[in-house]
Amino acid sequence: MSSMIATIKAWFRSKNITSHSVAVAAVAFATLYTTDDQFRNFVIALFQNHPKILADISLAAGVILKYMHSSSPAGTVGAAQAIQASNNPQTQKEVDAADTTQQ
Repeated sequence: MSSMIATIKAWFRSKNITSHSVAVAAVAFATLYTTDDQFRNFVIALFQNHPKILADISLAAGVILKYMHSSSPAGTVGAAQAIQASNNPQTQKEVDAADTTQQ
């Protein structure tokens, strides 16, 4: 369980404030959509003439999430710390085999 929490913390450290804001907005939208019937009916009415747009937005979001990765130094270090803290950390031999900077 602690390795999962470490992985989540590493992911949050690797993102900037914009991605956190988007995540909070998405959670707020989902919460409002599921708890407020008036808002849900408004969203349904908004997209009733364009039923495919919701599927297209979902597909685009899925593709972005699938191929999005952190390239920041903090994200790299955080991911490495999460791997080392796991129950099955990588051996030095595995690290050397995965190192693409060595020729």
